[in-house]
Amino acid sequence: ASRSENQTDVSDRQSVSQFLASVKALAGHIDYVVNTAGLLIKKPIDTLTEQEITNLIDINYLGTINVAVEAKPYLSETKGMLLNFTSSSYTRGRAYYAVYSSTKSAIVNFTQALAEEWGAFGIRVNCINPERTRTPMRVKNFGNEDPSLLLDANDVAQTSLATLLTNKTGIIVDVRKDGR
Repeated sequence: ASRSENQTDVSDRQSVSQFLASVKALAGHIDYVVNTAGLLIKKPIDTLTEQEITNLIDINYLGTINVAVEAKPYLSETKGMLLNFTSSSYTRGRAYYAVYSSTKSAIVNFTQALAEEWGAFGIRVNCINPERTRTPMRVKNFGNEDPSLLLDANDVAQTSLATLLTNKTGIIVDVRKDGR
């Protein structure tokens, strides 16, 4: 699901609700929900417009809440998993993207809290924390970088799939270039 592919906007709870209902109607059940939605705007905080700040918070944080709340009934039925994504910038705020970094920090805390809260429903909640990864969002904000210094998106995807198959909950899975 995405805004560009099928007009699903994580910052609009009704949009998320409609999408998940359509998936359930088509597939009969939802075992996993993976939320990779994110917005990064790299510029000094005092030059961000009010709308840019709102978009950063709405997509990166409110969107995570919307996806979780709307996914809960489906994941409760299947004892499934919600898998969120954060950024390595969550551990240390970065100049020129303070709002992004702080929302990613919030996602980590949200994931851990939700894992405790939803354990009684049999829902696992985990989070992927990839190091710098070559994605369209990264290229847009940082330009073309030496690919040998970046994770490959396929490696992040493989780790995400392995995480979906685990029985663990409340974990933050670091995906690192050095494999540690």
